[in-house]
Amino acid sequence: MSHNFLCPNHRQWLTTHPLAAQTHLRETQDNGQYYREQGAWQQALPFLGCAYETAEIVLVQAERQTSTKIVDFTATAVLLADTLHKLGQKTLSLAVYEQAQKRLKPELVISYQQPQLQRCIIDCIKSLALGAGFHHQFMQGQVKEEHCIH
Repeated sequence: MSHNFLCPNHRQWLTTHPLAAQTHLRETQDNGQYYREQGAWQQALPFLGCAYETAEIVLVQAERQTSTKIVDFTATAVLLADTLHKLGQKTLSLAVYEQAQKRLKPELVISYQQPQLQRCIIDCIKSLALGAGFHHQFMQGQVKEEHCIH
C-alpha cells in the first residue's frame, strides 16, 4: 500500500517516542471512530490511516509483544480497510487486509515461546483474512451484478 498518512518527520518522532506513539494511536483511533459513527468516512480516513501506521510503529517498538498491541494493530487495520471500502476504494481496502496479515506473520515466529500470544496472533490473522474474504466476495458480487444489468 503506497498511501502514507504520517509525514516522515512525524513518523520519525513517533518512532523515537514510544509513549507519545501510544497516545497518538489512541487519539487518532478515537477520532477516526467518532467520524465513522457519524458516517463521515472521508473525515475518518486520515485519522484511521494515522492510527494504523502508528499501531505498526508501536508493534516495532515493543521489546516484548503483548496481545493488546497485536489486537490494537488488527483493529486499526480493520477500521481503515472498512473505511476505504465504504469510500469505494476496494482495492486499497483489500491491500490493507493483506498488508496487515503479512505484518503479523513474522510475529508468530518471534513469539514461539508464548503460546497464548501465538493464539492471539493466529486469531487476528484469521480475522483479517475473513475481512478480506468478505470484501473480496462483495466486490465479485458487484461485478456479477453489473454484468447482469448490462
